[in-house]
Amino acid sequence: VVVPALSLFTEMSHYKALGTSLCAMVLPAMAGTATHFSKGNVAMNVAPFLASGAFVGAYFGGKLARTIQEDRLKYGFSALMLVLGLRALK
Repeated sequence: VVVPALSLFTEMSHYKALGTSLCAMVLPAMAGTATHFSKGNVAMNVAPFLASGAFVGAYFGGKLARTIQEDRLKYGFSALMLVLGLRALK
């Protein structure tokens, strides 16, 4: 929701909106992780592998996204959001 809103209502490119959205999630993710960890709600036998996979995926996904024309990236992102929204309604 944030990326399309930033793209529509600001002068940001889709690339900048994606980067800004990801940056904005860092501190809330850290706070949420600390809170859940303190309550014992983090599966430490799984979390490092998920975090490593997410890091590698984000790194290479970001590099791949820079090779895709911005319009195609917007349409692909929009299609993904539509599919996920429809699946959430089931």
